[in-house]
Amino acid sequence: MSNVEDSQVTEPQLKKDKSISPLWIFTALAFMLAGWLLYKSVNEAGERIEIHFTDAQGIEAGRTTIRYQGLEVGIVRKVRLSDDLKSISAQADIYPEATKILRQNTVFWVVRPKASITGITGLDALVTGNYIAVKPGIGEVRTTFVAAEEPPVNASGDGNLHIQLQAPDLGSLNIGSGIYYKKIRVGEVVDYRLTSDNQGVTVSLSVQKEYAKLVTKSTKFWNVSGVSADIGLGGIDVNVENLASVLAGGIAFDSPKNAEPAVPLDVFTLYSSINDTDRGLPITIVLPKNHGITNPNSPILYQGLEIGRLNGIHFNDNFSGTIAKANINPSMAWTLTAGTAFIIDKPELSLSGVKHLANLVTGNTLSLQPGEGEESHEFTAKTSVSMIANDPGALVLTLSSDNVWGLKTGTKVIYRGIQVGFVSNTQLNADDVSLSLVVYPDYAHLIKSHSRFFVLGGINGNVSAEGIEFSVPTFAQMVDKTISFTSEGNSKAKTEYLLFESEILARNAKEALRGFKRITLTANKLPSVSEGSPVMYKNFTVGKVERFELAQDKVKVSLQIDNRYHHLITPHTVFWNHSGVDIKAGLSGVEIDTGSLKSIVAGGISFGDIKGIDNKTGTHWKLYNSFTAAQNYGLKLTFTADDASGLSSGSKIRYQGVDVGEVNKLSPAFKDGGVIVNATIYPEFSEQLARATSYFWVAQPTLSLTKTENLDSLFGAYISVVPGKGAKRESFQLHKAAEYAGGLTLILESENRDSVNVGTPILFRDFEVGAVTDVSLGRFADRVLIEVKISDDYKHLIRNNTVFWNQSGVDVSIGLTGATVRSGTLESIIKGGISFATPEGDKLAKPARSDQHFLLNKQPKEEWTSWRTAIPYF
Repeated sequence: MSNVEDSQVTEPQLKKDKSISPLWIFTALAFMLAGWLLYKSVNEAGERIEIHFTDAQGIEAGRTTIRYQGLEVGIVRKVRLSDDLKSISAQADIYPEATKILRQNTVFWVVRPKASITGITGLDALVTGNYIAVKPGIGEVRTTFVAAEEPPVNASGDGNLHIQLQAPDLGSLNIGSGIYYKKIRVGEVVDYRLTSDNQGVTVSLSVQKEYAKLVTKSTKFWNVSGVSADIGLGGIDVNVENLASVLAGGIAFDSPKNAEPAVPLDVFTLYSSINDTDRGLPITIVLPKNHGITNPNSPILYQGLEIGRLNGIHFNDNFSGTIAKANINPSMAWTLTAGTAFIIDKPELSLSGVKHLANLVTGNTLSLQPGEGEESHEFTAKTSVSMIANDPGALVLTLSSDNVWGLKTGTKVIYRGIQVGFVSNTQLNADDVSLSLVVYPDYAHLIKSHSRFFVLGGINGNVSAEGIEFSVPTFAQMVDKTISFTSEGNSKAKTEYLLFESEILARNAKEALRGFKRITLTANKLPSVSEGSPVMYKNFTVGKVERFELAQDKVKVSLQIDNRYHHLITPHTVFWNHSGVDIKAGLSGVEIDTGSLKSIVAGGISFGDIKGIDNKTGTHWKLYNSFTAAQNYGLKLTFTADDASGLSSGSKIRYQGVDVGEVNKLSPAFKDGGVIVNATIYPEFSEQLARATSYFWVAQPTLSLTKTENLDSLFGAYISVVPGKGAKRESFQLHKAAEYAGGLTLILESENRDSVNVGTPILFRDFEVGAVTDVSLGRFADRVLIEVKISDDYKHLIRNNTVFWNQSGVDVSIGLTGATVRSGTLESIIKGGISFATPEGDKLAKPARSDQHFLLNKQPKEEWTSWRTAIPYF
């Protein structure tokens, strides 16, 4: 069995696989990719070059790039120390497409960011880091180079002119400092370095191409960097070109005419100032006597800046004077005209300030004041005093005084604190002292015919009837006196004036010379004023009290009113005493009226226009005790009344709540059995109220359940008025009740008075159309006469056949059928009332006439209350 099984075993057969394994395919691809990368690397590696630098600051292998016109053309691969240890060797690859720049004269240099006050250079290096710039050269191919310390001339290809300056030091120059021609910026400093012998500085400039023609072989450059000053016995040297040069430094230059143009890389000398260049414009200045210029090289200033310098001071040909030679900055050639003035500056030392302090040590200097005219190089120097005095617009005048009071030549003349002139000379005369004044042209118009000049300085006082007055100047004026003046009068000035010792004396002199008019007032008693008390118009002093005297039963007061205010006095003028404090108290409050402080202390008189007031007694003016007394002195009226009805002296007369007058006096009328009331209507209301049909009545308070009025009369009765028309009138009947304007007056007759009183309403259909104005017995005492007033709006309702009845209280009738209650309005129940009605019919009766009599029935008939008669208004 086993042999059979063994015979069935198949022997293995080995077969050889002839296909390529995938692993070899991947290996082949890897070799091909590596070969392509090696080829690409070798092909794109470009040209390997070597550049030598003095230092490796900012150069890093693998990061520092090489650029041409901003385009990257290579990269540094390795940085090492050179074999001789004297430089840094940087190996770099130049990209294949840029290898053509590698020639004999190719220049490499490092670009680093530089910041200064004038700006930032190499800004791209500030962002990406330092890089190496290249300028292609010409000639044979080269791979080893020495980097330049600075960019080559015209490295940017901008067409500018590149030149160099030699200077002993850099001063305050920096990269970006400006180059100026006649103060116009035409270029800038692009680089600087020490000279080869380390004894000076070479400054590289770039002049813009449009200004390159200004630079010639004979051009002179000088430093205008910052502000330089040299103070000494030889003078003061101050140099300031402009604000930019003050902050960042700068270089200015000037070129003579007809010189050969400069070429790139020309070398010039940089001078420290224009004075060292000998390029100034020559001028001649004739100096006056006692000019005080001790330095023959003294600077010439314009607005505080030096624009030139003297070259010496010499005698003229006949030795009668001195002449100075000077050089002026060419940029200021426009100032050298026939109208230009050279002024000698002298030192000034006072409490108000210091001027030209250095001149105390160095001597006087010259300043230039530009003028107009043709070009000139010959001038005559002047002092500031002589220059202003000779100005055609200046005003020269003379002041005379008993004393000079410490004033001297140069003393300021001021007006309202501003200097407008000065004292040019003082002179002692036989009887007085004369001072010559020069007033600047711009202020000559301030001097007028009535101007008064006075000294400001020291403490002055004055005692008069008006009080004590002191004048205390400022501390500076106490030490250094000045002259001031007033500007009064017409525009034409005089040549001579008086000089007063103080402002107070000048003012008093004005008062003494001022014109006035005298007027006389009369008063019942002496007012609380004194000589010198002010006379005021609207609290403004326009005069004073001259004197007062007693004349019979009156007091006369003389006033002086200044002529310029006399026009304020008119036919309606009223004078009143305005002394002290006028206090007026009443139920409405307290009113205090005061004048000026001077009138409170010394008394005073005021005046103003008030129409309708009796303001004169003969030819003299009346003087009222107060403004209130003057204002209330109006038209006198007389009233007759049955009784005073709560009135008293001082009670007001009112129209619709406004005070229009007041009661002056109450007196009994024994003959007629009544009261006489004397009152005054204020002037401004007399024309409207003192008329024939005006109606006056005593306002009484009304306080009931249905009506409240005239409550202000609870604190004191007053007289109300309704203006009328007609001729002027001064006597009136004083009624007890209000009038219905233009109404109808009727007389009702009754057997008894019942509840009728003054003020009882007259009712029509329970609507008030009038009121009872008076209740009295008939002449024979057989009846009661009731006077009523019907309003003008309702008088057409009263006809000849109209019936009246008493509607006061409540009427109760009790019978077998029940009780009947009749009542009027609530007010008629409490206060009473009278009603009326007109009978119906085909024809309406005629209207009632004034003062017509009617019967007053005790109660109405039934049909009266049902009448509905139509009565048209006409």
